[in-house]
Amino acid sequence: MRKLFSLAVFIGVFSVNANAQLTINVQLSPNLKGPYTGKLLVYTLSDTAQHFGNDASENEAAFSIPVNNWTPERTITLSESANFLNKRMDELTDGYYRMIAILDTNIYERRKLAVGNLYTRKEEVAKVEKGKKTTVNLVLNSAMEEQPFKENDSTKMVKFLSPSLTSSKNKNTYIVAGLYLPPSYHKYKNRTYPVIFINPGWGGTHYNAMHIKAREIYGVGLGEEKIYVFLNPEAQTPYGLHAFIDSRVNGAWGTALVNEFIPYLVANYRVDKNPKLHFLTGQSSGGYGSLWLALHFPSKFGGTWVTSPDPIDFSNFTGVNLYKDKNFFFDNEGKERGFMKVNGQYKSTIKKVIQLERFEGDGGQQQSFEAAFGIPDAHGRPIPLMDTQTGIINPAVVKAWKDYDMALYTLAHAKELKKLAGPVYIYVGGNDNFSLNEAANAYKAKTEKLGLNIKVIVVPEADHFSVRNVNMSKQMQREIDAIIKSVQ
Repeated sequence: MRKLFSLAVFIGVFSVNANAQLTINVQLSPNLKGPYTGKLLVYTLSDTAQHFGNDASENEAAFSIPVNNWTPERTITLSESANFLNKRMDELTDGYYRMIAILDTNIYERRKLAVGNLYTRKEEVAKVEKGKKTTVNLVLNSAMEEQPFKENDSTKMVKFLSPSLTSSKNKNTYIVAGLYLPPSYHKYKNRTYPVIFINPGWGGTHYNAMHIKAREIYGVGLGEEKIYVFLNPEAQTPYGLHAFIDSRVNGAWGTALVNEFIPYLVANYRVDKNPKLHFLTGQSSGGYGSLWLALHFPSKFGGTWVTSPDPIDFSNFTGVNLYKDKNFFFDNEGKERGFMKVNGQYKSTIKKVIQLERFEGDGGQQQSFEAAFGIPDAHGRPIPLMDTQTGIINPAVVKAWKDYDMALYTLAHAKELKKLAGPVYIYVGGNDNFSLNEAANAYKAKTEKLGLNIKVIVVPEADHFSVRNVNMSKQMQREIDAIIKSVQ
């Protein structure tokens, strides 16, 4: 799950009235030739002592407009045609505002700061006063560049062209990963190694292999020597994380991983070919993805350790029972559903989060679910689970999602899952910020009597982010090492 801030979001088209005195002009720097097509977003901050971060700030206004074939000769003016978030331009209270602009022009990646997207390097400050005209001029003068992957003897980047994904998508499609090799890898040229596939959560990519903290949290270097594969679960998908599951919208990433990428690693990076020495771990969305892989390919992995997985039982989907509830935003008493609980208090609501995502465009957490679990429309886009204005749930979409309810899947495939090649451990915090512990408890209640090698473990005081820590990683590594020693 993605950590989100509380935002009052109202999306619509506004018209100019007598109080609409603010005009925002956005230009392209001459060095950015274009033409560019995408979504132009302008964000504001009413506290000028603060600066912009990766996420929109609470209770701030923002505006957007689509642009087509934009070149430096043309200035874009945000006026009555703009969509708005939180406040219309004529509703801004008097004061000073910081402003920046971003042009989301990358249709293949989910992030606003994806490679190729444009942004204003300089934050402008404008004074807004009722009854006075204010014109703000913003210049898009920088483009997001691809982060270099710094290879060395231990760390390697792999970009594997998937034949099946390329064929189904009709374009070159790659599985991207960062490999961390054990100390003896270059000394013993004929030695093969166990492998751990790391399926990260929101924001995690193959670049994690370069960072000491990320390696530490996954136990890299502990115990028996292993190869660690940091997967990139968001490569070449505009709708959020594909999480390496087979999807009717994103494609069959799980099958490609198992049938193509793993054999490639065996052939080229001396990964042991014995599937009992292939292990999975993952956090949050990657935790769900790792569980999905373990259950759909029970003979292909020697063990699976997941933490804080996204909902694995859809009878409690972040507090919503998809099979009984009619509205995603409001409970049966008409109360707005909370979202992101910290110290017992909700920081936002589901409605606010969903409407923020729809304002910003493709690639938010909810759309990520819709692309992973759902069905495409006539244009290949994921069909929303609910009406994004009213919250009314679409029962046809819920029916399609059932295939990805891991509790229902486990019940239906219990016979095959008795042949799991290794144990499956599901860890959740008792204080999970997104109520994912409730989904895990529902999964446990339905499946614990099936006699499967699957354990759900609730860590009482942990939340979504603290459940995976160094001590837990040490425990996981000990359990993995015990399996390795029993096999070798």
